Amino acid sequence: MKNDEYNDEYRDDSLAQDEDLWGTPPTPPEESPRRHRARRRKQRRPAQWPNALLSVLIGVLVGVILCRAGQYATYRSLMVQSGDAYGDDFDYDSGDVESNDEASQEYSLPLYAGDSSGLTITLNDPGETELSAAELYEQELPATVSITVYAGSSAAYGSGMILTEDGYILTCAHVVEDSERATVTTSDGASYEATLVGSDAQTDLAVLKIEAKGLTAVEFADSEQLTIGETVYAIGDPLGPQFRSSLTDGIISGLNRQISSNGYAMTLIQTTAAVNSGNSGCPLFNSRGQVVGVVNMKMSSSSATASIDNMGLAVPSATVKEIVEALATEGSVSRAVLGISCYAVSSVTAQVYGIPEGLWVATIDSASDCAAQGLQVDDIITRVNGEDVSTVTDFQTVTADLEVGDTVTLTIWREPETETDEADGSASSEVEDDGYHYEYYGEITVALIDSNSLAD
Repeated sequence: MKNDEYNDEYRDDSLAQDEDLWGTPPTPPEESPRRHRARRRKQRRPAQWPNALLSVLIGVLVGVILCRAGQYATYRSLMVQSGDAYGDDFDYDSGDVESNDEASQEYSLPLYAGDSSGLTITLNDPGETELSAAELYEQELPATVSITVYAGSSAAYGSGMILTEDGYILTCAHVVEDSERATVTTSDGASYEATLVGSDAQTDLAVLKIEAKGLTAVEFADSEQLTIGETVYAIGDPLGPQFRSSLTDGIISGLNRQISSNGYAMTLIQTTAAVNSGNSGCPLFNSRGQVVGVVNMKMSSSSATASIDNMGLAVPSATVKEIVEALATEGSVSRAVLGISCYAVSSVTAQVYGIPEGLWVATIDSASDCAAQGLQVDDIITRVNGEDVSTVTDFQTVTADLEVGDTVTLTIWREPETETDEADGSASSEVEDDGYHYEYYGEITVALIDSNSLAD
């Protein structure tokens, strides 16, 4: 969550995270969960029936991605949003807004020119000595930073943490995206220009580099060892510099939360520690002063009649280790993908709308083999390599060991084409007016491509 200097409150259309299994993210249904970005990407609006379909079960969050080490490095663009998943009143607020008159422009940070391949993260066992809130704050404050990003005449704010004494900084990808300059301010007030080592929108993580020595770095603990009810703390900048280095506390209230936001599916930690606009990128500490997550968004409400409190979310440290080390080595995360985006069609939705259960195709990247082999928008994929699929997890289970260049066979159902009545030229179809009826089309064999080669 970064905070714009022109707005005390705003929404971020950015956050892990699922990109394309698919491809360029589709426009999320109105008021669906989303992250907030400094500048939104151009997106294609899905057909009308998914939007109606999204209203069927209001407020139910459906799991869309398997939380398992190693999976994040496998699928960029497996961005399935469930048609039954989202209530109309729920948003995921990371606090980023569009930058006023700069919104249509694209910016990028200067890249770090040094060798960062040696950057690693160690996940330690939880320490034995618990700290009081005051002790933890005094000990860990020097390892936290404030981040200001600039794009044209606009500025916005976020938080971060120090990874190494020589100036590697961890924050959220949505904090620094579409920015042309970034400064990092340490707890002692020193300010440094930052360059970008790498960024991964799917997991909402980014690594910066500043030229500094002797900094205090955070220590990480393994998020896989977290338990519900465990005390946690966050140190960051809610609403920006005015409330710099604020300490909040809470508990772990949920693990492996399956969240889709802005077309990215990710698995997150849920906490009651208060987080707000500007907190994105701040560390979530356990009671021993070890980082167990990176705060990246919160659940909020767009309804005047509903209120949502104490539902913050954070990227688990197990994900952080994997992604940060990949960014340090390559600058990006390569994943084997189909190059499409889609919505999950559950059994309930299938019955209500008269369509097959599976994965409804929303967008197809022009560089994908899916486009070359004739897959179409609005197709529904019911099987992959002969196995039934209706969620991202299903797809991952079937394709867990596949790499770029490997092929998969997709079983496709397609909406029948309308026929023109020769007498009056009007369109006619066997599809009944009161439902959507698809026909079995056949099988298409497609190759997985490198996520970094996507065109759209």
